[in-house]
Amino acid sequence: MDAGARAQTDPLLRVEDLTVEIGGASVVDGVSFAVEGGRVLALVGESGCGKSLTSFAMLGLLPPAARRTKGRIRLEETDLSALSERQFRRIRGRDISIIFQEPSASLDPLSTVGSQVAEAYRAHHKVSLKEAMAAARSMLADVGIPDPDRRLHQYPFELSGGMCQRIMISIALICAPRVLVADEPTTALDVTIQAQILDLMKRLVAERGTAVVIITHDMGVVADIADDVAVMYAGRVAEIAPVDRLFARPQHPYTALLLASVPKPGHPPKADLATIEGMVPAPHEFGAGCRFTERCPLADRRCREEQPPLFERGTRHRSACWHADRIAEIRDIAA
Repeated sequence: MDAGARAQTDPLLRVEDLTVEIGGASVVDGVSFAVEGGRVLALVGESGCGKSLTSFAMLGLLPPAARRTKGRIRLEETDLSALSERQFRRIRGRDISIIFQEPSASLDPLSTVGSQVAEAYRAHHKVSLKEAMAAARSMLADVGIPDPDRRLHQYPFELSGGMCQRIMISIALICAPRVLVADEPTTALDVTIQAQILDLMKRLVAERGTAVVIITHDMGVVADIADDVAVMYAGRVAEIAPVDRLFARPQHPYTALLLASVPKPGHPPKADLATIEGMVPAPHEFGAGCRFTERCPLADRRCREEQPPLFERGTRHRSACWHADRIAEIRDIAA
C-alpha cells in the first residue's frame, strides 16, 4: 500500500471517547478524533475548553489533579492509555512527541542548546555523546537554524523567541516521531516568525509523513496549516471537518460565530467585530443538554435538556447540534 492510500485508510493516531476528570467534573468529555500520516489536525476552541488537557492525555502527561476515567488513545496498534509510565517513556519522544507552548519554560537555562537536543536523542538511542551532538547539529540545520555549529554551544537566553521555538521543534523531532503534538507553537511570536514556524512544520509534515495535532485558538493558523479541524467547546467536540468545508459551511453555531469573529480583508477600520456573548460555563455548571445553550441564539428547550450527538453532515464532517439546518441564521445575526 502506498503512502497516499495509507493516509486515507490507516490513522496513525486515534483518540476514542476520551474523558478526563478534575475533582469529579469531566473537563474533557467523550472526545474522539483520528489523524493520518502526512495530515494536520487542528484542535480549536476558547481557553479552558480542554484542548491542552486532551494533548497532555495523549502523551501521558496529565497533571496530578487530573485523571483519565474513560476512553482509549491508540498509536497504530499500541494502546497508549494502557501503558505504565515506564513503558510510556520508551514511546514518548520516539514515536509520539510534543512541542510545548512556552519555550522559555521548557528549555533548561543552565544547559546548552546542543546538550538538550542531544539528550533527547540519547534517551532513545545507545550512542556516544559525540554521535548525539552530530545528530543534534544536523537537526538544528534541518529546522533552519543558521550557523548550527555555534548555536550548539549557546544557552537559551542567548537566542530569540523564534530561535528557541525552533530548538523545541528540534527536540521534538530528533527521534523522527510518527505523531507530533504542537501546543500553541506560535504563541507570543511576531507574525513573521510565526509564518516561518508554520512553514517549517508544513515542510516537515510533507517530507516525513508525520501526523500532527496542533492546539490553537487562532483561526488564521488553522487556515494556514490544518487539513482537518476539531472544534472543542466546554470539554466536548462541537464539530469536526476538513478545513475547507468547515470554513465554507460550518454546521455548529459555535463554529459559525467563531468564524464570524475573525477580522476579514475589507473590514471597516474601528468597526466592531462580531462577538460571542457570555462566558464558557465552568465544569460544575454543565447541564444535561448542549453546553453552548446559554450563548446560542438558536437554543430551545430540547437543547437545554438533551445533549446532541455528533451527527454526520457529509464526508468526514460531523457536528453536535440539533439545529444545523438553521446555521444561515447565525451568519445573518453575526453580519
